[in-house]
Amino acid sequence: QRRSVRTPPLQRFFNRQLEKWEAACQRYHDLRSAKTRELVVGTYSIQVQCNPARMVSTGAKMDQKTIAERPCFLCEKNRPKEQIKKEVDGQYELLVNPFPILQQHFTIPSLKHQPQRILDSYGEIHKLLEEYPEMMVFYNGPQCGASAPDHAHFQAGTSGLLPLQKSWQRLSRNLTPLISLNDDEDISLIDEYPCTALLIRSRSQYGDEQLFRRLYEALPATEPEPMMNIVSWRSNDDFLSVVFPRTKHRPDCYYKEGNEQFIISPGALDMAGLIITPRQEDYERLTPEKALGILDEITLKGEPLQQLIDSLKAQNGS
Repeated sequence: QRRSVRTPPLQRFFNRQLEKWEAACQRYHDLRSAKTRELVVGTYSIQVQCNPARMVSTGAKMDQKTIAERPCFLCEKNRPKEQIKKEVDGQYELLVNPFPILQQHFTIPSLKHQPQRILDSYGEIHKLLEEYPEMMVFYNGPQCGASAPDHAHFQAGTSGLLPLQKSWQRLSRNLTPLISLNDDEDISLIDEYPCTALLIRSRSQYGDEQLFRRLYEALPATEPEPMMNIVSWRSNDDFLSVVFPRTKHRPDCYYKEGNEQFIISPGALDMAGLIITPRQEDYERLTPEKALGILDEITLKGEPLQQLIDSLKAQNGS
């Protein structure tokens, strides 16, 4: 007798939402035929996705006046009536993102309307991965790709699809340890990644939060918080968080004109090797060198990176 395979709760929630929301369903359908191309850079491969629907986010004005004057689209009272929710941990809600980059794309806003800040909410990533080990969770800082910097939220999607994850077996063999709590919990520099990336490896929520706090305090101080993107997932017993320390919101080419302009505004997924281009011409013109240049331009490097490394090592007593 064959046992019927039960649909996981996350998949059931996702399916139910698409049945109820025609516009979102259509965008997920369109995403299946979205153009993608691979840019090979040495041993590393970056994926480019042509996604016109993301112009809403990529082209958004992010000044304080614009944000203050628009209704917050993550607050329940301003959401489309078709959008259903699933409560998470009593403090957050799981929503299907109606402008997807991933085949399953969720937004996880806080129940309270409060600014996007990571320090005291980072532990939520660990809880989400405990509850949904098939998930990949990501965070965009208020100046690093968050389209709602006025409302605290995470995002999530199916794990294992990002170029960062696909090449993880190779990348994880070349790490420079910086600080450790014990044999299973530490922070390392990912040596072979195309731009600066740090790994927090943990087994417990306590260890995860401790290590993150140390990294947060070592990052260059900026307002309202140190600039960063985070991509997190499970690998067997390990909880992995890759932190990309940032120095600027958008690359110079975003503001250029004519042939020199590329409308690319990197968030966590772009940093993890999936670059989103809302305009067809940018999708076609982007070269491996240009893609690498954009990632390198907006991440911490040189002397400030060395100071970060020294600061972490000093906390380890080495």
